[in-house]
Formats: sequence, structure tokens, C-alpha cells
Amino acid sequence: MLIKFSTTVAKKLLSKQAFRLKSQIALILLISLLNSGCSEVALRVEQLPSLLPNLSTDANFQINIKPSNRSGVYTVKGTTNLPSSSRIAVAAVRYLRQPNQLYVSPGQKFTFSVLAYQDVEVNNGQWETTLNLWKVAPSGKFQEPWQLDQSKLGLSLEPEPEVTFLATLAPTESLGEVEQQLQKQGIKLASTLIRNTIDGQRYVQVSQALPIPLPTGSTTPPPQRPEDINGGWGPRYILLPEPPNKRQLEMPNQRRTDAPLTPNELMR
Repeated sequence: MLIKFSTTVAKKLLSKQAFRLKSQIALILLISLLNSGCSEVALRVEQLPSLLPNLSTDANFQINIKPSNRSGVYTVKGTTNLPSSSRIAVAAVRYLRQPNQLYVSPGQKFTFSVLAYQDVEVNNGQWETTLNLWKVAPSGKFQEPWQLDQSKLGLSLEPEPEVTFLATLAPTESLGEVEQQLQKQGIKLASTLIRNTIDGQRYVQVSQALPIPLPTGSTTPPPQRPEDINGGWGPRYILLPEPPNKRQLEMPNQRRTDAPLTPNELMR
């Protein structure tokens, strides 16, 4: 019993000494970094995880929306520590509901309209784009895309008062590969950034909702385009009338050929 007790005590003392040694090394390293800030450029927080393996930072993926000087146009930008050249899909979505529909029952799919969509690339930890939520109807009125097609589809929909802006990391590769790439830089994806599809696929997305009223006002009606005719096919199936013949053709009374007579002509 005495031998076992002494062995256990020795192990605990060794583990405590090792932990104290690691803590002292980390403390000395941090103090040296802080003291070197006067003579050298301060290290960024993103570089600390490579020096301290047990320290990691969460992935930064933020979105900010501001209206521009033009009606219906919004500037969408954000900051991130995701790898440079990462593609981000930015979209503005308005959810729609049936008249007098207060809530969506379980199993019922949401009805929504994508008002605008742009693809942007991360550059030095920043990304920015503009989205135009308004379209011009054939009558010249400003409307959203779902309003242009509502009468054609025969639907009666009521819009939600808010527009949801989504910024999604383009799924060019699996999320696991992205996580491994970020892990090498000491960055981990927080669970608040990860979304799941119906079939279980994961993706990174942030969103922000803003109360945006429906378009108002009008402008000069746009010219009619070929795709606006015949359900988008244009007039390609319509046979154009032949131009009138302005030349007067006279029928000869006598035969005007030196070819030999045909058998029918000989029997006459």
C-alpha cells in the first residue's frame, strides 16, 4: 500500500510540474510578444494559434447591409478571416404567404422569391457587392420580381415585411476540406455559422433581415423584347407575309420554246 501511494503521489507531482512548465512557457512567450510590440510590428491575433496549439479563434464571417442613394439598391458587405479568393454567394430573399395565413404548418414548404443575386470574392478579408431589388414592369411601375409574375401564375400572395439578405460560402468543395484548411491556420468554424440542408449537407452562411417596403413609383416603360413575346420564344414561329410583287407578269399566247413536242402535245 505504501509503494502504491508513493507512486501515485509521484505521478501527480510530475503531472503538476509538467503543467506548470507549459504554463510558464506560454506566459513567457506572451510577455515576449507584448514587449516586442515597441520594436517590431505586433502580431495579429490570427497568428497566435500557430504559436500556441491549444489556442484557436472562431471563423469571422459578418454581413452588413446599407441602402444606397438609389431607390431599391442596397450595398452588402462584410468581413471574414476565411481564405482569400473564397467565393461568396449573396442573395436577397423575401418570403411570401397565402392570404390570411398566420403561420406555416409542419411539413409545409416556404414560398419565397429571390429578389437579387450576386457572386463576390473575398479580398484581404473583405467582400462587397450591390443588389438591386427593383424591376421595371411593362407598364413602367417599379415592382419586385415576384410581382411581375404573380398575374401570369394566377397566384395571390402577401409579402412578409422583411427582406432576408444571405451570404453563403460557395460549396465548391466539401465543408470538411474547408475545416481542415482553416484548422491549419488555427481557425475553427463556430456552430452558429454552419447550416444543414434537408439531405444532411453542411454549409457556411450568415444572414440579416431588414424591414423593406414594396417598391413605389414608376419610370419610362422599357421597350418590348423578343423574349417578352410568345412565352419567351419571340416571334420565331410566326410566318412573315411575302412582300407584294410589283412586277406585272404577262402570260404568252403562243409557245416560246424550241424543245421537241411532248407526247401529250402530239395527241392534241
